[in-house]
Amino acid sequence: RPVGSRSFRRVWPLALETARMKPAHRSQRGFTLLEVLISLLILLIGLLGIAVLMLKGQRASFEGYQRQQALAMAQEMAEKIRSNKGVAAAYVTGTTDGPNMPGRGGRFATYQALSDAGKCLTADCDAANMAQNHLATWDGVLVGASETKDAATNRVGGIIGARGCVERPDATQPIFWVSVAWQGEGDTVAPDATGSACGAGLYGTAARRRLVTLTVGTCVPGGSGC
Repeated sequence: RPVGSRSFRRVWPLALETARMKPAHRSQRGFTLLEVLISLLILLIGLLGIAVLMLKGQRASFEGYQRQQALAMAQEMAEKIRSNKGVAAAYVTGTTDGPNMPGRGGRFATYQALSDAGKCLTADCDAANMAQNHLATWDGVLVGASETKDAATNRVGGIIGARGCVERPDATQPIFWVSVAWQGEGDTVAPDATGSACGAGLYGTAARRRLVTLTVGTCVPGGSGC
C-alpha cells in the first residue's frame, strides 16, 4: 500500500466537494440596479396611493365639518323663529342674493353700529325689532364673526360662501323653511330642485352647492296663534 494513500483518500473527497460548491457561489449575485429601480417604483406608487387616500379623507372630513356647522346655524335661526313666532313672517328673507341677504355681512354691520338700546341690550324691543336683530346676529354667525384670528376683520368661524334664507313656501300656512347654503370642496349631487333655492347660482355649478333646510311650524294650522 503506497505511503500516504490513506491521507490522499481523505483529502480527495473534500476537494471534490469544494469544486462542486464553487459554481453555486458564483451564481449568488446581489441585486442589480434595474431591480432596485423597480422596487423603488413600486414603493413610490404605494406611497402615492396612501397620499391620495389621506387627501380624500381630509376632504371628506372638511365636508362633514361644514355640514355640521351649517346645520347648527340653521337650528339657531329656527329656535329664534319659534321663540318669536307671533311675528314669524318678519323673518322671511327670500332667496334673492343682495346686500341684506344673511351671509353677506350687511345686516351685521348695521347691527354693530347700533346703540345698546337699539340692540335691545338695555331696553325692551317689540317683536318686529327683535326679529330684525335676530337676522342681523345670524348674519354675523354666517360670515364667521363668532370667531376671529389676529384681527376683528379676520373672521374664521364661518363656512365657505355661507348664505342664510328664511322662506314661507305657502303664504296661507304657518310653515317656514330655514336654509343654509354653502360652497362644497368639489362637485357631487346637486340639491333637489323642488327644495329651497337658497344660494342658487352662487357657487359656479349646482353640484358644488351644498344645502341644509329645516322646516319650522309656528302653530297648528287653524289653531290659535297663527
